[in-house]
Amino acid sequence: MKVVSVITGIGYGHAIRQAAILKELEKNGAEIVVASYGNALEYFNHVYSTLEIEGPKLPEKNSEFSMIKTIMINLKIPLSYLKNYFRLKRLFKVFNPEVIICDFEPLPLYMEKKRKHILVFNFDPLQYKEYIKENKKRYRLQGKYVSMIYNKARKISAPIIIPSFEKHQTKEYQFINPITRKLPKASQKELLEKLELKKPPIIIMFGGSHFSTELLYKIQDILPDIEGDFVVFTYKLSGKSHDNVTFLPFKENFLEYLKVSRGIITQAGHCTLSECIALKKPSLLFPIPNFMEQELNAYYAKNQKISMVENKKDFTKQELVSIIKSFIESIPELKENLEKIEMETDGAEQAATIINKSILTKQELDKQHKSLGL
Repeated sequence: MKVVSVITGIGYGHAIRQAAILKELEKNGAEIVVASYGNALEYFNHVYSTLEIEGPKLPEKNSEFSMIKTIMINLKIPLSYLKNYFRLKRLFKVFNPEVIICDFEPLPLYMEKKRKHILVFNFDPLQYKEYIKENKKRYRLQGKYVSMIYNKARKISAPIIIPSFEKHQTKEYQFINPITRKLPKASQKELLEKLELKKPPIIIMFGGSHFSTELLYKIQDILPDIEGDFVVFTYKLSGKSHDNVTFLPFKENFLEYLKVSRGIITQAGHCTLSECIALKKPSLLFPIPNFMEQELNAYYAKNQKISMVENKKDFTKQELVSIIKSFIESIPELKENLEKIEMETDGAEQAATIINKSILTKQELDKQHKSLGL
């Protein structure tokens, strides 16, 4: 089976999720090409054959997401999509895939109608309905954009796969368990020795997007004044290590550090939160303000009382010291609540099963149509 995965290149969460799904498909002999840009292209460049496409730009100096500003700086995006259309068209012709997976990159849904399409995205519409009952924010533009993508997928009979923290059963969507990377099996003691850590640290990790840059600068400045050990993972920033603070580039064995940690300070990405729940690690979440996906993830975590959530747009260093100290004090209670949550992490296997079944179904339909002369 030949597979093309077209992935949004904003942040690393979508790339990590697709990597887990693609590994499962490879077990059945799938040949894979990834089309993306930005963070995802960097992530997959040395893993699979890749095609670089163009993606939307985000406001460089904002600490919050703005749909209006994003639209304004992407007035030329139709030209980019036209370029992408011809690049993807050529790829589909030369590679001839049986299935096209779209991870929040909708363009392929409007192309190659005869091929099998799969949509993967972690926007849970049922959770969103619950959210808007309790919150004034409606995210109308973002909600309409996601609805447009889902509606298009339904029109072409593309399965809509949604990794979700909640257990839902509907005919409209294929809800699966959260998708995580392979969790470490080594014990806490073994990992502390391997990673050369004296005691469990607090992990600080913000994604590949620029939204958290200013916040991370402030946090790294105040850490020497807070009791405890900290390990800060960065993509582009670098800091000077202190007695209680270690700066590391992002590593493939990040989950080993997470497993031995006391907890994590991070944004509210679905992949990161899934791994925190799977490893029973309390979290202090700073969701990107006005970004619907992260706000919904934080909403779930706060309701389950497994995370502290801070929704402000800006913080003083004094406020951050107080917030982090409060989080450290609350770790035992959050940990206790996490132990009550039973969550399976076989979402990648479930997604691969849905994709494989959909291919077999399409092949059977194609044979029927051919025998009928259609």
